Parts: sequence; C-alpha cells; structure tokens
Amino acid sequence: MKELGFDIGAVLAGAGIIGLAIGFGSQSLVKDIVAGFFLIMENQIRVGDVVRIADISGTVEKITLRIVVLRDMEAVVHVIPNGEIKTLSNLTYGWSRAVINVGVGYKENIDDVMALLKKLGNELALEEKYKSNILEEPVILGVDSLDESSVNIKVLFKTVPLMQWDVAREFRRRVKNEFDRRGIEFPYPQRTITIRDLGNASKNLPD
Repeated sequence: MKELGFDIGAVLAGAGIIGLAIGFGSQSLVKDIVAGFFLIMENQIRVGDVVRIADISGTVEKITLRIVVLRDMEAVVHVIPNGEIKTLSNLTYGWSRAVINVGVGYKENIDDVMALLKKLGNELALEEKYKSNILEEPVILGVDSLDESSVNIKVLFKTVPLMQWDVAREFRRRVKNEFDRRGIEFPYPQRTITIRDLGNASKNLPD
C-alpha cells in the first residue's frame, strides 16, 4: 500500500470511523423498525387517525416500519421516525369527544341556560343528519369555571371518530342563534372607571 502512495494508518482510521457511523446508523434503523413493528401490531394508530406526537398534531397519511407521516391543519407534512416517538396521543381511536365551553354573563340564570343547552344538544343528537355521528346523549357538566367576565359551562358530546369537530361547530352555531333569539348575552370584558373629583386641584393646572 505504501508503494502505491496510500497511508495504511489513515485508511484504517477512516474505515473505523465509517464502520462506527454505520453501526450507529444501524442501531437507529433497528430502533425505528422495532418501534414501528409494535406500533402496527398493537394497532396504536391507523391511516386517517388524528394524532398528536410530541408537539405535532395531524392526520396520519402513512405508516411504515420506519416512519409515520402526518399532515397538519396547514397541510404541512411531518415525517417522524418511529424510534423517536415517546408519547403518542390518538384523538380518534374508537370514539371521540367534542368538548365545548359556553360562556355567559353573570346576570344570566345559570340553571335556565344549562336547561337550554341540554335541549339544544338533545335536538342535535336526534337530528337525522347528526344522529349517526353522536353516540350518546350530550352531557352538561355544569359550571366549569368562573372567569373575570363570564360563567363557563362545559358540554360534552361522544361521537364517532373524526366527527367531534363537525358536531362542535354545529352546536356552537345553534347556541349562538338561540342566545340571540332569547336575548342571552355572551360575555365580554368590562371595566369600571372611577373618576375622582380633583376639587381645587384642577385650578392649579396650567391653561
């Protein structure tokens, strides 16, 4: 080798580095494949599911032994190696839930508002267009929080996978229309401004 102008030490060192890199790469690949095997065999996610992996949410477009491909709401495609998946949240596994917070002003009768929300929810659940997508009667959990300018009531719908957003949008639309019809106000931030009488102090102000 020396006769041909090659430095044997450098060649061996380079081969060692390449082998080490291949070794690490192989470990990463094996890790991805093993994770992908269990991901698929345990039916944790399927194509079409809406999932959250780490800080990325989107619809599953592809699953292989090595990667999961997600497309988010902005149509951005995310390719995630299976070996990097630590926590996976499936928003559409088996059934889904629409969680809706309805805020009303403090002057409203909360019991009457909850009864109205129950009525609107039941009507939606029985309507031909939506009844196949709503699996149970809606649940009015009651007052969920007391904010600065609103009383917030939480409503739950159990739905078939992927339909929770359609149901939530339609319910909000009906709530808005019915509140407008009945004169029930949606809350908005209010401020009370107190103006003090400066008395004679105003006389000392320059013209």
